[in-house]
Amino acid sequence: MYKNILAIILLLYAVFGEGLFDIADKPNPTPEPNPASEILDIDKPSDKVIKDVSVFSDLIKDPSDRAKIAIFNHEFAQRVLTYSTDVQQVNDVYALAGKLFFKQTLVDKYEGLSENIQRILQEILTEENHVVTVTEKQSLNEYFMGIAWVLIQKR
Repeated sequence: MYKNILAIILLLYAVFGEGLFDIADKPNPTPEPNPASEILDIDKPSDKVIKDVSVFSDLIKDPSDRAKIAIFNHEFAQRVLTYSTDVQQVNDVYALAGKLFFKQTLVDKYEGLSENIQRILQEILTEENHVVTVTEKQSLNEYFMGIAWVLIQKR
């Protein structure tokens, strides 16, 4: 009987090695890092911007989508500062770039996503078509960087 127990213990040790006896010493699993937070270096936006864009953090649940949308908005925010354009063209550039970048992956996936993007664009640029001013470009940069920032924060 003892020989059988000893044989089983030795067999288990041979299969699992030293790991058999340090099961309790295994470290706790760490959460997967957000890939966008490793790529993007975004300063924390103002409290007003965070309040206005926090809805995006609530809307977008999938970590992969959060990272992709953060990267997209970060890139848009950087580029919008150099655009010499009007309001309609800014809307068109954002929509076309989003369509090309995301293809059909976000269509009808997040209720309220496009409406909230449109809300921010209208609050900054108004509905009347005009040449976008430097101040408006800076606001667009701040708000779209804010969207990227809230999406890369750990949830």
